[in-house]
Amino acid sequence: MLDLNITLLFQLVNFFIALYVLNILLIRPIRNIMAERKAKMDDLTGDAEGFERDAASRLENYQAELAHARQAAGQTREAGINAGTGEQQVIVGAAQQKAQQIISEAQAAVRAEAQETLKALRKQVASLADKLAAKVAS
Repeated sequence: MLDLNITLLFQLVNFFIALYVLNILLIRPIRNIMAERKAKMDDLTGDAEGFERDAASRLENYQAELAHARQAAGQTREAGINAGTGEQQVIVGAAQQKAQQIISEAQAAVRAEAQETLKALRKQVASLADKLAAKVAS
């Protein structure tokens, strides 16, 4: 059976004194350290979230600039294609005009040569007709 005497009272007083001393020496400092650690973790979590938002913002800006650069490159490419097409048309038009000029000159040269040949043949026809008539007459 349990004896209730003065030692139980001393043990209870010793227990509460030890609990009070441990609270002052260990439990409060550990609670303070844990509270400081929690505050630091909360600050670091806030910083990490801030960094994530900053990174997301920078990524959006980068993607927007990249889209703008692609659009500008497309416009530049289209302008280059249009300029090239216009230049091509100018060059082809000049080449066609030169080709027409060469053809016209060649046709004129052929006509002139044909007329000279026709004149020469007519002269020869007259002399051949005289020779043929002389042979037929003789």
